[in-house]
Amino acid sequence: MAFAVGELGLRLEEFYDMPFCEFRIKAYAYKRMQEERLRHTRMIAYYSAIGPHLKSDKLPKTIDEFMRIGDKPKKRSRVSDEMRELYKKRMDEYNEAMRIYREKHKDQDTDKK
Repeated sequence: MAFAVGELGLRLEEFYDMPFCEFRIKAYAYKRMQEERLRHTRMIAYYSAIGPHLKSDKLPKTIDEFMRIGDKPKKRSRVSDEMRELYKKRMDEYNEAMRIYREKHKDQDTDKK
């Protein structure tokens, strides 16, 4: 209710008479407008930070590295550490089995030549 009356600027009667779906739309629009304002501020701050008088090796390469906006998660590996370990274990087992197989059939390969 404080968000509706404060940030959205609704009167209390408007908030109580409003369907929930309409409130969600207004809340989404408010969030989008805030992010747009923040993007504008970020752009000004970024371009003032990368001025020609600064060392370029200490500056962020992109504007998103400078200041991330929103709930966009950073790119992560889709494979968990647990799955990587399992893959490594299974590959080691496979490689060991192939080594044993090659040793057993080494004599048969030399006979064919």
